[in-house]
Amino acid sequence: MGALLFFMKIALAFAVLFVIQIPLRRTGNRLLPAAVFILKLLLVPAVALLFVAIESGPTYRYGDLLCAAYVALIGDTAADAIGFLSRCIHRNKKDKGRRRRNQKTIAVLGFAFCFALSAYGYMNSQRFVRNVHEWNADGLKQKHTFAFVSDIHAGSAQPVEKLHELCRQINESKPEFVILGGDVTDEFTTLEDMESIYEILSEIEAPVYFIYGNHERQPGSGYLGGRTYSDKQLAEAVLGAGMTILQDEYVKISDDLMLLGREDLSMEGTRKDWSDLLVQDIGKCALVVADHSPYDNDQLLEEKSALQISGHTHAGQLWPLQTVYRLLGYQAYGEFGYPGTLLYVSAGASVWKTPLRTEERCEWDLITLKP
Repeated sequence: MGALLFFMKIALAFAVLFVIQIPLRRTGNRLLPAAVFILKLLLVPAVALLFVAIESGPTYRYGDLLCAAYVALIGDTAADAIGFLSRCIHRNKKDKGRRRRNQKTIAVLGFAFCFALSAYGYMNSQRFVRNVHEWNADGLKQKHTFAFVSDIHAGSAQPVEKLHELCRQINESKPEFVILGGDVTDEFTTLEDMESIYEILSEIEAPVYFIYGNHERQPGSGYLGGRTYSDKQLAEAVLGAGMTILQDEYVKISDDLMLLGREDLSMEGTRKDWSDLLVQDIGKCALVVADHSPYDNDQLLEEKSALQISGHTHAGQLWPLQTVYRLLGYQAYGEFGYPGTLLYVSAGASVWKTPLRTEERCEWDLITLKP
């Protein structure tokens, strides 16, 4: 029912956009339609950015409409491109009947493009894919394989029951340990769903280390009428699932490997400065840093570790945001080399709020570090 309602919003947004431009498309003026076409191209990433990256009241309350507008803009722009090609092929401007037929054809094709894009985006948001990596790490005496899962957003964008499949995939891969990299839940997750989520995640057979993301503690809940669970209830559910919570804390995985789980970057005043964490003597062990956000550049420039693994970005989630992030100098997805560490930014296991993903696939990562 939720997916059907979302598609109805897309259809309505496309219809409105198309209808208000009918007089424009019938005009003989070529300059104005070209300017509107360019404007719509610019609006696509702007609307996507507003939905994904700007945390505000409209985003929380009307995120479905923003996402529907994003799909409709792409479909409508595609319809414009089809119309331009049609006019290039049929240059007889006096044939009004042909123009009317072209308008109907453009509307049908544009609507079909909206449907195809939303269907692809929905299916892409609902399927977990394992992404396998292997890197060398100084200080190791043996290979270590672990799983990293970030940005599940269960109980909102990702159905709770899908977590059984995620746990099955992880268990079949037999990792030495698992890192839950933040945003397992968010502001749209109910108390009942949150408790069910960690009950299901307790099916993971390996030791699990949990770090907070920027949504778990529901900072945007004021836009939605208040929190659905407390910090205490969340911590109790995590610990009750047999997991270890790391908030700027180290844990020794083995004689040659240490893990540092960071408090989230959004927690100003609580998150420790990187210099305060350097007092820990890790000896000659390799160090893995798990940090939900990849955007602490001061830390990345000072850090000496085998690997920092992060999520948060969803690889942009909506096209073309991954490219926009890169152009703005942000680490969106993939490997990034720093003087003392390698940063890997995961695409994450789900999406934010609305089940639509037109960038990378939903992924969880199986990582092997070797000497």
